[in-house]
Amino acid sequence: MLILVSLPLLLISDALASGGFPGPGKLSADIFSSILLLMAYPSSQDPLQPSLMIVPSALLLSLPLLFIPAAAGIRNLPSLAGAAAALWLRAERKFSEVPLLFHVSAVWHWTDDYMYLVHLALVLGAGLLLAWLPHSGFSDWFGAGAMLVLFGLEYYRIYTRRTVFLRQCREDEIKRGQKGAGFKMPVQYVDSDCRSASIYNDVVRIMEASRPYLQEDFTIDDLARMTRTNRLYLSKSINFHSGRNFNQLINYYRVKYAVALIKKDPSLKMSEVATMCGFHTVVSFNMAFKLNERITPSEFARSLKTLH
Repeated sequence: MLILVSLPLLLISDALASGGFPGPGKLSADIFSSILLLMAYPSSQDPLQPSLMIVPSALLLSLPLLFIPAAAGIRNLPSLAGAAAALWLRAERKFSEVPLLFHVSAVWHWTDDYMYLVHLALVLGAGLLLAWLPHSGFSDWFGAGAMLVLFGLEYYRIYTRRTVFLRQCREDEIKRGQKGAGFKMPVQYVDSDCRSASIYNDVVRIMEASRPYLQEDFTIDDLARMTRTNRLYLSKSINFHSGRNFNQLINYYRVKYAVALIKKDPSLKMSEVATMCGFHTVVSFNMAFKLNERITPSEFARSLKTLH
């Protein structure tokens, strides 16, 4: 909403300064400034609430542009500086803690980051084209139309949380592959010195030593207190290094514990195993077991009895 308001504000300021509706040259510059604000919006996998702080900050930084004439590209220089600063901050946050090992579960994140760079290159290329076009009636209106189309494209990307350049079926295929890949990877320590890896290794150590997952009411807030961090950063660390969210990680350990119990005594009732492992219901136990082991707990127990 803030970004949509920025465009009419720029147009109104030009109208007041020139005594009429701005011409196509100024219109192109105004639309391009709003597109640069769109580029500060978080990508599809970023959490909205914290990352959206970039948008009002960029908008506030752009308020002085209301008093700068849209001539000779002067207005776009502060906007370009703001977009460059937002890109640098995002890159610093995203890539400062990349682990040494590449996980299959991060494929979609890297795809989304790469496509964002494609969009950014498109926007910057459009800005260069806008400055290169000769100032004439046709070229000015062409530039204004192109900027309007580009604004619509970037707004659609943000509204749908899509890459735009990839087909919907292809995006869904990548996301489905990411979900499946995470459960094929064992949970293990990460060989990295970054902070997120340190927190994740603490999680693995706590799970293996204290077994808090056996408590039915164990939550991510409890784990955040044990690792002395906040739940948002903890959730990101778990997701990035294991390919699982918190609940999936907990169920992974519960299922591992269930496998050990069933191996020890295949005659145990599944309802007893579910309770002993921290599951609320037998249904959730069966679903988690099938997801991690590819068979149901009853089938697993019968296979052990057959071997014996």
